[in-house]
Amino acid sequence: MISTRWGETRCEITQAIADFVVEKMGKIFVHPPPFDLSKSFQDSNACAPLIFILSPGADPTMALLKFANDKGFGGKKFNSISLGQGQGPIAAQMIDHAIHEGSWVLLQNCHLAVSWMHSLEKICEELTPETVAVEFRLWLTSYPSPKFPVSVLQNGVKMTNEPPTGLRQNLLQSYLNDPISDESFYNGCSDSRKPEKESHFTKLLFGLCFFHALVQERRKFGPNGWNIAYGFNESDLRISVRQLQMFINEYDEIPYAAISYMTGECNYGGRVTDDWDRRCLMTILGDFYCDKLVNDLNYKFSASGHYHLPLRTDYESCIKFIKQLPASQYPEVFGMHENVDISRELQETKELFSSVLLTEGRVKAGAKGSDTAVATVANDILAKLPKDFDIDEAIKQYPVTYTESMNTVLVQEMERFNR
Repeated sequence: MISTRWGETRCEITQAIADFVVEKMGKIFVHPPPFDLSKSFQDSNACAPLIFILSPGADPTMALLKFANDKGFGGKKFNSISLGQGQGPIAAQMIDHAIHEGSWVLLQNCHLAVSWMHSLEKICEELTPETVAVEFRLWLTSYPSPKFPVSVLQNGVKMTNEPPTGLRQNLLQSYLNDPISDESFYNGCSDSRKPEKESHFTKLLFGLCFFHALVQERRKFGPNGWNIAYGFNESDLRISVRQLQMFINEYDEIPYAAISYMTGECNYGGRVTDDWDRRCLMTILGDFYCDKLVNDLNYKFSASGHYHLPLRTDYESCIKFIKQLPASQYPEVFGMHENVDISRELQETKELFSSVLLTEGRVKAGAKGSDTAVATVANDILAKLPKDFDIDEAIKQYPVTYTESMNTVLVQEMERFNR
């Protein structure tokens, strides 16, 4: 009872903080803006490459292909190659051809072609307005790597597309991206002989997107989520969605065994190398590819009922339903205990402080060292604190009761600081 109450209190506190930030600073600090390639493209020119800094769970390739088609650079005017052993000379030929023709080139996974990075740096240095067509653009994708040429980074337009945080944001992004956002695709299971096919597809589609959000969010729990951190991304969802529509259109009855095998064992399972992780993945998928989801009007995805299938599964109703989901998810939706959030938050805090420390500049001669700076801050904090906390007064104001576990923690911490 205490752990459940504490979990609900945490979510209420998180929501209150989010509301406060929105009120004082604006929605942009709580709701991340959608990935917008057009703004980055406006800052680019033919002599400066556009660099995607990749992160696990995000794949900008399809967004770039769609953007290229919208700009009239689809088909033969867009060439792409994934770098690796022996691909460098082919990429160089593509760039040379595109420079004169005024087309676009995408070099994927630059971090895998370390030996060719010096050649890429030389190619980028030789790009001048006199020798390059105005329409030419060089797009690069790479995970953070110390071997990536510094000069290319400095001169290029840098972009990153972080995967969404939380179940709500993850679900929302899945519905706003292709192919789900395409109306003709979303309504592509209409059959006059079996009108229920459309409803079956939209329900299973929502379940598939929820499954995709779950497997991505479990990665944040470390070994409690997956024994190995797998790079599930949008391409896994995209191919699974298309296969789901294909199977429902081609079969009179829903072939659960086939779609479960293709989605769980092939698309997502193709990345899974641990046997227990594979078993966990297929068990989770079984909750979303099942008869109950299709036939139950209020199918629940969690024991508490906070997460369930929307009553109406048309596109607009699903978007509205997703936006009403809790901003901070309860661990029980993952089948985990409330205390698992402690380890997740500790890990996130360590990563945050590690990233902040990386930005700290080197101390120059004669400047104060980091120990001196820490001591100054610590002394300032100590000067504002009382000599000793009044334990008796604290017990009166915050009595220890069964339903308020935080009161016990507060008194214990006061005693510890007094010592």
